[in-house]
Amino acid sequence: MLSLISIGPGDLNYMLPAAREALRQADVVIGYKIYLDQLESILRPEQTREISQLGQEMARAERAVTLAQTGRSVAMVSSGDIGIYAMASPIFDVLRQQNWTGHEPEVIVYPGVSAIQATAARLGAPLGHDFCTISLSNLLTPWPVIERRVMAAAWGDFVIGFYNPRSQKRDWQLQRAINILLTQRTPETPVAIARNMTRPDEAVTITTLGELDVTQVDMFTLVLVGNSQTYLLGGRMATPRGYVGEESTETSIENHAKNSLYPVALNGIAGAHTIVVGGGPVGERKVRGVLAAGGRVLLVSPEATSGLQELAASGTIDWAQRPYKANDIAGAKLAFAATNVREVNAQIAIEAQGMGILCNVADAPHEGDFHSPAVLRQDGLVIGINNTTKKPKRAVAIRNKISDLLDK
Repeated sequence: MLSLISIGPGDLNYMLPAAREALRQADVVIGYKIYLDQLESILRPEQTREISQLGQEMARAERAVTLAQTGRSVAMVSSGDIGIYAMASPIFDVLRQQNWTGHEPEVIVYPGVSAIQATAARLGAPLGHDFCTISLSNLLTPWPVIERRVMAAAWGDFVIGFYNPRSQKRDWQLQRAINILLTQRTPETPVAIARNMTRPDEAVTITTLGELDVTQVDMFTLVLVGNSQTYLLGGRMATPRGYVGEESTETSIENHAKNSLYPVALNGIAGAHTIVVGGGPVGERKVRGVLAAGGRVLLVSPEATSGLQELAASGTIDWAQRPYKANDIAGAKLAFAATNVREVNAQIAIEAQGMGILCNVADAPHEGDFHSPAVLRQDGLVIGINNTTKKPKRAVAIRNKISDLLDK
């Protein structure tokens, strides 16, 4: 028998009775010394204690599985919930390597109160709507993957719990995550800094995204960031269960865009690497517009209009005849998301934002950095007509009227 025991956030009063009983029935208990010391009042004197060091997770998992396979009743312990950034995952990695079929040993996972749950309880109701957790430790996960997840959570308006937010050697990741969130959320967004929840030295500080002091944060801290609807009340933090009665985030962003467009004419497009994703009529318009400005175009799309196929056949543009892949836009000066798949366009916008690439999103202009106007080129003039409503034909009609006036 191999029991995976969640001991909760700190105070043993938060450890579930089923987990306590399973722990007491074990022959061998394995875990960090700090956890075994914490559990001493529950353990029986005759139980074997095996102390494992930080960084030896796989060796600890292999030891636990081996002992259980020899007929011992083994308890592996982790703080919080053992299935959340803890030892359940390494145990199953070891079992997978052995082609485990569900028996020999028998494995039972006992859930527990996680750090984010304990923090939420202290704060009130910050997890009232969709939320996610993201670990900012890049020891096992490449930072570009973590950053992409932060961008996605920011764009999706999730309440976010940041685990492993900051250490002495990893002191920049949290600030980078904050900067990403500030591209989608206001500086007034509520944030909680929760340290050592349910322990004697528990401390909770409520601040805002704009005022968050990262020097207050360490590895014993969970940082909880509210969404666009989260509010403070009586020193607590809560998130409504829905957006009913509130202006939606998308509408708010669109209204903001209507009032904040700033017309510019870009220099340096001649010869610049530009990516257009989407080979339909919209994509073709984007491609021809870039070519007219002297840009160099890579088209990414499994299919393309006949006009785009001709441009590719003549060598005027490069064509990657396949669906979009993550980070395809890396190294581009401009990116155009013009597919007919909403999720793909949103992904391109998020990646472009993280890479500092100017991006135009055809079906949701507010997600990108710039709108693509109806352009009139004539007699040394370049005139762009931008329409802040969802009526592109109106901009085209105005452009044509200007063209007629100039011809007269």
